[in-house]
Amino acid sequence: MRAARGVRIALLLGLMALLLPGCWDQREIEERTSVVAIGIDRHESDPKLLTVSVQIPIPIKIAGSSGGGGSGDPVRVMSASGRTLIEAFNNLQRRVNQQLFYGHTRVIAIGEEMAKSGLNDVMDAFRRDPQIRRLLWPIVVKGKAVELLGAKPELEQIPTVFIMSLIQNGAETGRIPDTNLGKFYINLSSPSEHPFLNYVEAGAAGVKWSGIAVFKEDKMLGDLDDQATWSFMRIAERQNGGPIVFPYKGDDERLVSFTTDTTKVDESYWLEHGRVHAKFTVSVEGDLIGKTFDTNFSDPREIAELERGASDYLEEEARKLLDTLQREYDADILGVGSKLRAYHQRIWKQVRDTDYFAEADIDVVYDVKLRRTGMEME
Repeated sequence: MRAARGVRIALLLGLMALLLPGCWDQREIEERTSVVAIGIDRHESDPKLLTVSVQIPIPIKIAGSSGGGGSGDPVRVMSASGRTLIEAFNNLQRRVNQQLFYGHTRVIAIGEEMAKSGLNDVMDAFRRDPQIRRLLWPIVVKGKAVELLGAKPELEQIPTVFIMSLIQNGAETGRIPDTNLGKFYINLSSPSEHPFLNYVEAGAAGVKWSGIAVFKEDKMLGDLDDQATWSFMRIAERQNGGPIVFPYKGDDERLVSFTTDTTKVDESYWLEHGRVHAKFTVSVEGDLIGKTFDTNFSDPREIAELERGASDYLEEEARKLLDTLQREYDADILGVGSKLRAYHQRIWKQVRDTDYFAEADIDVVYDVKLRRTGMEME
């Protein structure tokens, strides 16, 4: 009896072991080549092809590594072309002696021409790849993406580390939108909101953030500069944006510099004569951080004038933003459609198949309160 019982237990354990998946596809880290950034461009001479570039760090050439750092570039950029993204990656893999690993990829750079031609096929391939993380940053590059991968910023050895810090620090301070690959996927498939991505430039002067690229469906329509992006962030993202500089009492010779801290955004929506109406009331607190003229800001009347001037300036910037989004792009990155779909379904059912955003009457009103004027020089 005991022997038979022991045999049954042994057989059971053997069957359980067979059912365990194990690590059949494991690969040692030394057998992999990590890719930290991917660039995608349209082929220069053949419009049917696309070019994929990858940025690969070389650990032995990075200062501070166990090898002590060496001469030469700490990264290598390699490129290959193909009819599809997968074919281009396969052609690239044939030139590398180790398996390319994309689990450490942090940036996907997309050339402007590629972005304007449509990204559905590219994003479909990334969506299906389990190595590609949803929290990495896709960005659009003015010009070609490979130029960004080959840039040499003065403050970092590895260009991708510089780009990551640029976006992350900007997002933490409310100056740069924190839009990752997962959010881009969601907006690409949304029937009520259009996508956007951060827009950067790379050149002899280095790498700089230049605003956002605006999409309709999967195609880039154009871009918003930094000022328009900050206006967008205050209204739609409830973020601070950058500081503002405006003429005091309309005098271009007397300039005021002002920080902004968006504290609240109230939204209201209604339908009138078949047309969507929306009102955004943005409450902002700020500090005076500079001025180019002498005045007495201890006087409550002067402070009230300063607050009105800041409100007028921000409302003017909001109007410019709305004109661009509604008249030029007809792209609802503000999420008006998403709010109607979520909270005003009766209105949404009536307007969802129309040009509701381009025809909408949208007002943005600012309520600015000054917290501090700082110390005055005698």
